Amino acid sequence: MRLLEHLVDRLRHALAGRPAPGREPLSPDPLRGARAGARRGVRAGLVQPDQRTCGAASLVVARMLGDPDYAGWIETGEVAGRPRDTRSRTRRFADEALATHVRTNRWYDASGALQVAWPRALGTAPWALAHELTVTGGTSPPGTSHRVQAVSPRRRGEAYDDVVAAVALGHAVPLYVGNRSLPRHVVLVIGGDDAALTAYDPASGGRATVTRDAFERGDLRVSGWSEPWFAVVPAGR
Repeated sequence: MRLLEHLVDRLRHALAGRPAPGREPLSPDPLRGARAGARRGVRAGLVQPDQRTCGAASLVVARMLGDPDYAGWIETGEVAGRPRDTRSRTRRFADEALATHVRTNRWYDASGALQVAWPRALGTAPWALAHELTVTGGTSPPGTSHRVQAVSPRRRGEAYDDVVAAVALGHAVPLYVGNRSLPRHVVLVIGGDDAALTAYDPASGGRATVTRDAFERGDLRVSGWSEPWFAVVPAGR
């Protein structure tokens, strides 16, 4: 087992190689103020509908943070120009998460373009989540390219800084967490600074706090998982 963990760590370190010199920094989000307002309006209690939809639930919350009308519809069932949705808040959220999971794992994306399919029983692949954010936006304007950043166990501090930098520009950041061997869960980082990150945890529907020290040690303790694996961030533009 230790040999397997060592090999996994080496692979993650290789995948987390720094981008080529000269990569442009993240651009400020022109809607940052509006998105911050939407972020404050998302209430607790939005729980993933099954054990496979943590990534999809995080995508729905990211869209809520970036789209006040969508957030209002999830919360109240009301949106201009449509009859009121009579489902409960939790049912609307669950149905949206399930529909998002289907969309991220099929052979074609929200725009109709081909994508690599992924078994829904295995959750949402990091590249599929990044692709969905690129197409639909989340907390960024639709069409904003997103990339998957592997978190090397040797350079967790650098990954932490990249997540904080994205959050500071108004972006919510999906974070894959797990054990030493595999990523097993997705949370959505919605705030943070040099001391700690704040994340929406779809397993509980509440917020989790991860200190920088815990992140760098690989001891997150979020829904039973400790190791940060991947962050999905907007690509430099």
